Amino acid sequence: MSRHWKDRLERQNRLFDAALSNMLHGLCMFDRDHRLILCNVAYARMYDLPPALAEEGTSRAAILDHCAARGCGPADIDAYLDIEREARASHAPAVRNIPLADGRVIKISHSPLDGDTYVATHLDVTEKVRVTEELARANDTLEARVRERTVLVWRQAEALERLLAHEREINDNQRQFVTMASHEFRTPLTIIDGAAQRLLRNRDRADAIFVEEKAVEIRASVARIIDLMESILVTGRHDAGEGQLSYDRIDLAELIRLCCERRSGIEGTHRFHLDLARLPDRIDADRSALEQVFTNLLSNAVKYARDAPDIHVRAWADEDTVVVAVEDRGIGIDAEDLPRMFQRYFRARTSTGIAGTGIGLHLVRQIVEMHQGVVEVASQRGRGSTFTVRLPRIRPIAASVPATGPLSA
Repeated sequence: MSRHWKDRLERQNRLFDAALSNMLHGLCMFDRDHRLILCNVAYARMYDLPPALAEEGTSRAAILDHCAARGCGPADIDAYLDIEREARASHAPAVRNIPLADGRVIKISHSPLDGDTYVATHLDVTEKVRVTEELARANDTLEARVRERTVLVWRQAEALERLLAHEREINDNQRQFVTMASHEFRTPLTIIDGAAQRLLRNRDRADAIFVEEKAVEIRASVARIIDLMESILVTGRHDAGEGQLSYDRIDLAELIRLCCERRSGIEGTHRFHLDLARLPDRIDADRSALEQVFTNLLSNAVKYARDAPDIHVRAWADEDTVVVAVEDRGIGIDAEDLPRMFQRYFRARTSTGIAGTGIGLHLVRQIVEMHQGVVEVASQRGRGSTFTVRLPRIRPIAASVPATGPLSA
């Protein structure tokens, strides 16, 4: 070989050594027996290799033992060796991030060469992995927060929709109530006005029977207006949370008889058959409140049983409870409407054409529940209805606190 080529080769070797020494990546080459052929400075520094272990011919096992002793070897030696096996099997580079025992993460790339030798690069990617993991955690946190916020927004939207639907229902109910109440007031007032006009026209020749008939019409219409006004006022006080029950020892049988007599005097069209002998002498209750309950139930029985004049009122008691059932044989209620009968302003389909506001039964349930009792309805269309009230015989302990309901001002 000429001098020129020798100088050129030496120059290339020097440049190659300089390039290896200045690489940021750790680089190493091993032969088929896993003995070191060469390594650069970055590789030796990465694993804190002494000069003796960076010399050609050093076994890979010696380097790994040194790293294990220094605490900078692979945390999983099998994962480390798998890279070489993967590269040899595929005859292509294999790359994997290998965690070290000291917490660093090294990206190792094995490339097989001819003669079962291989070259490997080692790059410290600890910071990159940390940042990537932090970004992944931040992304997971962000996604979780987005999901939480989305769920919250949906819940708020659903709550708002429920409120809006409730408001629409209230507005619809109010419009419906105003329409029905106007009709309810107009009808008895028209009757009163008509009766009064006939009395005036016939005042000089009216006999006692005629005057009595017109007086009965007027009284019935006035009672109808009073019942309506009382229901509206009591319901309003209940909604405002005003008033409380005024408990007393009352004769329930006597109260029911009084309500029936009053209804008979007003209507004069129906017969009330009473079975009250099994009631106790006294129970704890608010007399005026229960008077409203049975006045409403008897009024409904008459109203919705125009062609069935017999109304049965049965009552009995057990050790803790009194039960009163008001039964008519009137038009009855559709099965689909039964669950809604005590809702405010609701009127059954069978009540079409019959005057009413839909607040009477709602008020009945309010008052009964304030007494910690229960009211139920059983009915069949065309076969009549039975409304059953169950009340405690003795004032419940919780009822010693003012109730949220309306009744005694």
